[in-house]
Amino acid sequence: MRRNSLSSDISVDNTGPGDAGPAAAARPRIGLALGAGAARGWAHIGVIKRLVAAGIVPDVVAGTSIGALCGGCYVAGKLPQLEEFARGLTRRRVFSLMDFSWRGSGLIAGNRLARLLENELGDTRIESLDTPFICIGTELRTGHEIWLKEGILADAIRASYALPGIFKPVHFNDMWLIDGAVVNPVPVSACRALGARVVIAVNLTTDVFGAGTVIQAPILNHDDNNYEQSLRQPIASETARAAYVRQFFGRPGGSPGITTVLVAAFNITQDRLARSRLAGDPPDITINPRSPEVGLFDFDKADASIRSGWESTERVLADLERSIEVLRQTTPA
Repeated sequence: MRRNSLSSDISVDNTGPGDAGPAAAARPRIGLALGAGAARGWAHIGVIKRLVAAGIVPDVVAGTSIGALCGGCYVAGKLPQLEEFARGLTRRRVFSLMDFSWRGSGLIAGNRLARLLENELGDTRIESLDTPFICIGTELRTGHEIWLKEGILADAIRASYALPGIFKPVHFNDMWLIDGAVVNPVPVSACRALGARVVIAVNLTTDVFGAGTVIQAPILNHDDNNYEQSLRQPIASETARAAYVRQFFGRPGGSPGITTVLVAAFNITQDRLARSRLAGDPPDITINPRSPEVGLFDFDKADASIRSGWESTERVLADLERSIEVLRQTTPA
């Protein structure tokens, strides 16, 4: 029986990745393409839980950026732990995980997050997983799209979410890799390559309102006195921690911080690229979690994002089940 509300007692462990039960051989191979989207990516947790609760267990999974994180934890059997971590995040906890680096090639070294991943995933290798899985990365020197199908899972996930300017590039298999969203924000093509006949894509960029349009810039005005005063304000009057928070996250009602600018600009580019990639290689079903109240760096709002993923999946279940049934009738036993 289908459940109609998000419940903490629903666990993906009841039906493990790659184990869809006796009917698996009779249905088409299902792929799940989990897209990039920063903090809104917690929606992937709700998507996966709702699919599994409905008995739709992916046979192959591909992920980009935070989609690689959620997908990788799922196929490794660690999605409950990831959900617990995400729901427990606060703004203070998010900031404490950011080991700022002033000398490297990214604002955040990423070592604290890397240790968390390594503690959960250990030395798990991608090729040893029961469910075929691909992380999408981008080679920094050539711009090539790299499909990470072998190697240490935790390292591949780190490479896939290495957002340019925010995280340092990751050295993986003799390559310097950055965020896979630079080249493939929603990896439908990787699922197809793994043999999926039905591809479910999760696109997190649909809330970028107006990102596909061109608007003439208005005349910019600002209060010169307030502007000059803000330049003269001594940072010494604040603690270093408070100054970093203001610089990186901005002030409520004021100018955005560095991370907001970088991530928002990247997200706009990613949205346009996702539209182009999805038009050229369309999925069979697209899930569009909508959570306008969740900003790109609001990792502490996991509850809202996970709920959005669950509800958006609920809306497409009927169409998805019809698609599977149609292909089931043409799939050799």
